[in-house]
Amino acid sequence: MKKTQSFPTRQYKYSLSGPHLASSMATPVPSLEAGKIFEFLLGNNKAPSVVSPKDLTNRQHDPFVNIVLGQGHLPLTLRELLKIVDASTGPGSLPDQRSYLVADGGQIPWSVATENIDRAMRFIVTRGVRGQPPALLVSTSSDFDSTDTFLQVIGWDSSNGAFQFYERRNGSWVWAGNSWDALIAPTRGNGPFDSHVNGALNMKELKFPWINWHSQAATIDGAVAPTDPLRNEPLWQRRRGGEDFEMLVARPGIKQWTDARIAKHTLNGRLTRLPEFFRQVLDTSTINLRTSAIAMSNVAAGVSIPLPLTFFLNSDELIDELRLDSGLKTLPSVDGGIYLDILKQFGVALSDGTMRFEGDTHFVFLYPEAAFEDVLIVNKLRSLGILSGKLAASLLMVDFCNPVFSNRRKVLLAYVPADASVGAASDFATQFVAAIQAASESKEAGSPESEFLANWATTDATWKTVFSQRISTFLAAILPKLSNKTDFARVFELAESRRREFRKRPLFEFQLTTPVTNIPSNAPLLEFTPGGAIQEKKAHP
Repeated sequence: MKKTQSFPTRQYKYSLSGPHLASSMATPVPSLEAGKIFEFLLGNNKAPSVVSPKDLTNRQHDPFVNIVLGQGHLPLTLRELLKIVDASTGPGSLPDQRSYLVADGGQIPWSVATENIDRAMRFIVTRGVRGQPPALLVSTSSDFDSTDTFLQVIGWDSSNGAFQFYERRNGSWVWAGNSWDALIAPTRGNGPFDSHVNGALNMKELKFPWINWHSQAATIDGAVAPTDPLRNEPLWQRRRGGEDFEMLVARPGIKQWTDARIAKHTLNGRLTRLPEFFRQVLDTSTINLRTSAIAMSNVAAGVSIPLPLTFFLNSDELIDELRLDSGLKTLPSVDGGIYLDILKQFGVALSDGTMRFEGDTHFVFLYPEAAFEDVLIVNKLRSLGILSGKLAASLLMVDFCNPVFSNRRKVLLAYVPADASVGAASDFATQFVAAIQAASESKEAGSPESEFLANWATTDATWKTVFSQRISTFLAAILPKLSNKTDFARVFELAESRRREFRKRPLFEFQLTTPVTNIPSNAPLLEFTPGGAIQEKKAHP
């Protein structure tokens, strides 16, 4: 008999204890009575409490409340939920439906031998009005009639300027908070906000080739048995690609929330709660996953494997937005023969914990990159006049060769003021620079503070040239490392180091998301130096 797919991390964690392990992620909610609506914000509430449909409609105005819960409906399956939404008419109806499929084991072909692999296949169904970002998102497994598999809903609440998060649990519905709860203690990082870290929609694999998504780059089809009834389901037959989700759902939804967030916190000409915004500039609160565009099946000696520039630096911001010059005419690349040798050297394989498949992920060289939502925050701060182009570059050029998980850059968060004026004459730069200059660390050679001040000291006429040359020098030192096995092995180890940092976070849900290697899990973490060397990662206070 086919094994039921397991999604322990896809139920919100309702326990503050225990490490991030699958066994601790599905802690049952205490005292849940079937057929009721509860609210339970982990960190804020000690126990779930019943909320009436009337109370819910008085304070929340997303379509899941307006159409479903507020009208006394308590659907337990995806099919029941969609039937209710279908029956809704009038100005608040959501007639446009789209379905999407993502499966971390979606490119492992089905066979009798692979039937029981935990492919983590899940569907996302969106409802909305054509031409607008969808207002309702539903996520569940491929078992549309199950009352036990995870069933989660996100609704856009325009009145509160936030996404509202819900899940069906134990025959009841639980409201688990909204985007605002993601930003501050005690709810930050808890419940749905262990993955929706900053309150936004989460599409980890946001860019081409959208690894793990059914897309124009790689369809998910052969992972399902030819006779599986799922193939007859309209949600399967009409599924759209990851490229559609990126452009019509994820990016617009993230922008929608970011705009609402900025609007609410702009008071009397000042943007307040600045540290919350700048932790997305200077720290790594979340990530996107990126790969090369080359499929594992096409890797061979003589085949060039391009490595996206975001592995080496935050090119989305520094190159594409701030217009610094990398000095490159083409992407860095490694020969497929070298890549195959490295996969063998490090014992790279995909495994769900039971079965093992030698080789890399479907599209090779997976790594975490700076998230789209973080790049967007930088651009919004620039549009508000809080960051000039030079100031944004001066910040991001601190440890620029480590675009994610930088211990050096996040040190600068301590100097961000609580608020700053918006507009061309913003006082942010004055406050921020003065705070760093007053710190004793700014006098220490090699400190993040002194590195930033040196960046900021470049003239308005030369900063682009200076920073571009620094980037060009770094990349020029990297390129030779890609042409021989010994040096590229260290680059691959660095990629695996970043994957290990990613795997420590709740965003890492499924074993098939990243490859396994023979590199010990406790091996020293690695980082690039601006000169192109690879060294053990240094800690900073």
